[in-house]
Order: sequence, then structure tokens, then C-alpha cells
Amino acid sequence: MKILLKISLAISILGILVLLILSNTLNPKLTKIENINKKLINQKIQVKGEIINIKNFKNLQIITIKDSTGRIDLVLYENLNLSKKQTIIAFGRVNTYKDQIQISADKIIKTDNEFEK
Repeated sequence: MKILLKISLAISILGILVLLILSNTLNPKLTKIENINKKLINQKIQVKGEIINIKNFKNLQIITIKDSTGRIDLVLYENLNLSKKQTIIAFGRVNTYKDQIQISADKIIKTDNEFEK
């Protein structure tokens, strides 16, 4: 009986570890900017758009991107070498700041694959 309990505990722990690894490696599906709303707060999403504005601060960048449906601000907690008119794919969590929806970006990919954050 003790062996069966140890086996079931080991399988449970292994299953939890696999779920944690998968949750960090699977990318969310691409979301159009017009579909980002308050119902998505704290959800991980992926957006693709062209950079139309960049504001640099110490250890922080606010990047505004647009797609064919709208525009949104991305917040990056580091300064990357980006420029206007670049098309990027951003992965991050939806949140709000001063009642404006924005995305805290975890990962940025240039569509020409020059770099990954």
C-alpha cells in the first residue's frame, strides 16, 4: 500500500511539473488589437503590429503599436533597440494604467527574426 501511495505521489508531482513547463512554453494565439478589452485583464496574449511611437525612460520603454484594427501601448521593463515602422510580435499580459488598456510585454520578436527579448 505504501508503494502505491509513493507511486501516485510521484506521478502527481511529475504531472504538475509538466503543466508548469507547458504553461511557460506554449504561446497564446494571435489577438487583434480591437479584441483586447477588460475581460482579458491578466491574460497572456500575443499581438502583432507596426511600431508607431517609442518613449524611452530609465529601464522602461513604452512602445505604441498598431495593426489594421487599432493601436495599443506595450510596456517593456528594459530598453531595446527598436525603431518606428518595425513590425514586431509581442507576448505579454493585458493590464490597465490610468484606465487605459496596455500590455506588459514579456517577449518581443522582430518579424525579420533579428532578435528576441
